[in-house]
Amino acid sequence: MSIEQWLKSGKYLPPILRDFHDQKDVFKAMHETIKPAADNDIMMQVNWINGQIYVIDIFLWFMARRGYTLQRSLTKLDFVSLDETVKQCNDRRSDAFAALLNQSTGAQSK
Repeated sequence: MSIEQWLKSGKYLPPILRDFHDQKDVFKAMHETIKPAADNDIMMQVNWINGQIYVIDIFLWFMARRGYTLQRSLTKLDFVSLDETVKQCNDRRSDAFAALLNQSTGAQSK
């Protein structure tokens, strides 16, 4: 396999980031979880979409082309679960959307 084939395959990315839809969920969760300070103008301009594009399509690809990859730490510490964080954020968004639909439907039936 050539470097170009390896890069195109996405195998340089951790499994959770190889699928576009999973990437979206991770970056939405990160954006919801890590809120930039309101006085940080630059950070306030970065939304989850721009962050995803820069990190996946530019930074990680650039680093992988040079032999560096992102990997889970082997250090034995009690890390926060990425899967659980993403699930909690997805559930919150789904609940908020369902509430909005219920509110909208209730207003129409009156």
